[in-house]
Amino acid sequence: MRRRGALGVLAAVTLTSSVALGQVHAGRPTAPPQRGLPQVTLAPPGVRERFGVDSAMRLLRSPDPAERLRGLQRAAATRTPEALAILERAAGATAPGGFDAHAAPEGIARKDPRALLVVVRGLASWEGKEGARDALAAILVAQAPSFTLQVGTSADPAGDEAAGAARVLLARQQAAIALASSGHLLALEALVAAARSGGSGQEPALEALARVPPTTAVLGGVALTTAATIALAAGTGDLRSIDPIGGVLGASDPSVRAAALAALSASGDARVLGPARDQAQDSDPRVRVAAAEALARLGAPQAETAAMALVADDATALDGLRVALLVQGPGVTRAAAARAAATSDPVLRAAALQALGRQVDPLAVQALVTLAHDPSAGGDAMGALARSPSGAALGALEAMSTAPDMRRLAARAYLVRRVARGDRSASLDALLSTMAKSALPGERAVGVQSLVALERLSLDAALADADPRVQRAAAMGALALPAEQVHGAAAAALASVRDPVTRQVLAFLGDGAGVATLDLVDRARGGGPDAPVAAMVLARRDDEQVRPVVDSLLAARDPLIRAHAARGLALSPSADAVGRLAAAYTFEADLDVRRALVVALAARTLEADAPARREALALASRLDPDGIVHVVAARAEASRPAPAPASGREIAWLRVVPATGASLPAAMVATVVCADGLARPIAFDEEGYALVPGLPPGEARVRLAPGLPAYESH
Repeated sequence: MRRRGALGVLAAVTLTSSVALGQVHAGRPTAPPQRGLPQVTLAPPGVRERFGVDSAMRLLRSPDPAERLRGLQRAAATRTPEALAILERAAGATAPGGFDAHAAPEGIARKDPRALLVVVRGLASWEGKEGARDALAAILVAQAPSFTLQVGTSADPAGDEAAGAARVLLARQQAAIALASSGHLLALEALVAAARSGGSGQEPALEALARVPPTTAVLGGVALTTAATIALAAGTGDLRSIDPIGGVLGASDPSVRAAALAALSASGDARVLGPARDQAQDSDPRVRVAAAEALARLGAPQAETAAMALVADDATALDGLRVALLVQGPGVTRAAAARAAATSDPVLRAAALQALGRQVDPLAVQALVTLAHDPSAGGDAMGALARSPSGAALGALEAMSTAPDMRRLAARAYLVRRVARGDRSASLDALLSTMAKSALPGERAVGVQSLVALERLSLDAALADADPRVQRAAAMGALALPAEQVHGAAAAALASVRDPVTRQVLAFLGDGAGVATLDLVDRARGGGPDAPVAAMVLARRDDEQVRPVVDSLLAARDPLIRAHAARGLALSPSADAVGRLAAAYTFEADLDVRRALVVALAARTLEADAPARREALALASRLDPDGIVHVVAARAEASRPAPAPASGREIAWLRVVPATGASLPAAMVATVVCADGLARPIAFDEEGYALVPGLPPGEARVRLAPGLPAYESH
């Protein structure tokens, strides 16, 4: 990653893959009405229903967007043919221009992304009606200009437009899922057509068809003539699609050949090996990449040669280095080393170093040692060496630690290697102890962090050092320790530590204990690296006095703040926390925030019968396009706990690089958002390195720039 302006960051975060939540494909129905969403049986409309429709129409004629939204919500909740007609008219296309009370509700949902979500969800409950399905299909494939993304004036038009676009996409995804779940032949054919179209509805349609695979009859009529249709056939998981995919391996269109190679290799079908060997030298780079990846995935002997050829070609070098991660061999080592030494592209160089770090060949270790002395590549080369599977890597670190200009890098790499691979060295252990007593604060900081992380030095003893650089290192080392082990010491240290950066990390370690509520409010609203954690802790303390602040955080511009406020409300003592979480989920389009909201709702088991919780979980389990949200909500509906998080604790190697002519700030801080969604404030040392232990397995992202201040509407 690279930050615009004076600083860039090169981050090598290589974490063990977590166990992905698989999507459970529903069995194919014998009768369409049993496909997914419940059918509706209508009783004759009574006074309540009639009043609901009349009230909805009155609200829909209001010039106030909020009242029109309530009108649509009322229509969606009213189970009458008249209410369905309102939803169908609201979903339709409309002429451009402002709101027209006389035309309501024609096309009104397309003028407000929130209204579009309400209408899609309302129509989804009528999936047995042809008109509802047609309206959903029209929303799925409608051109983007037919939707208004921003409602009224705004202090942040760009932000509102981005949020509106995200809601329109979510509405398309939910419309596609409703159509796929219906099981009706025409609805499935509309989805297949959208998946083949290449328009705005293609991705939502493909995702929905993969989640709820179509019947063989529907898919059987689809000619595999494009990459999208091949992806559709492969995404269904139907083994009967393998032969048709194999039949287009010799197609004249290179994109079709590449897609077929990728689909068959992903399925593990060994029949792809012959075509992959033949097409590894194809004139089209897409085909060559797909062929090499197929050979690598299936462990073919020709994979090394194919990967080498890709790495050597400027047009395919980056893809080739990605394939090289799956291949072992001296040829791959030489090709990756040559790329790392010759390129000035930081992305390409980082990929080459990562490929070298995966090779067991001692030649790869030699190449990394050589590159470690290069000022531009040295940090990343040491990070790769720290994780190298080669048995020669530890000896190389021992040898490098004797050079004064390399001892800090070698010590950092040894800490990563001990945590990630469990290797131990008596000489390097002694080096850490020596460095922890050094007269140089920068060197002392490296040793202290390592000793704290390895439980050879207590946190309170390490924090007794008066130098802020050492205190920050001590706090960073404590991230490796179990929460219950370090919680008390971190909270107690806040009374004596004055360095603001150290205090941010300690507040996270102490889970907010010892931090005054007013201080949490300032931190949560300030948008700094510890703002997400402050928002979470503040939401846990939810009471009458702080509730307005918590609600503003739950609606903040920064999705990371919203997600952490939701995490905190999961443990809030407030009796209305469930209702607030459910209301926040209604129009939330950000994936990470939706996950946090649904996990929080699932955790509120004492309010299992609360209508707001039941309705929100039902919506999430049936229409949310994210597999994790779907599974968590479905399990919560069945009174089952959420899937256990992946076990294990990892360590990240991060490096901040100053731009040409710039220098590093004295106290560089950032936020790391981990695979579990939790944000951690971190500190970089004076040389621009941050070793972040204690991370869960999975992907992590780093945010250097401060987050947005919490937004409050007036």
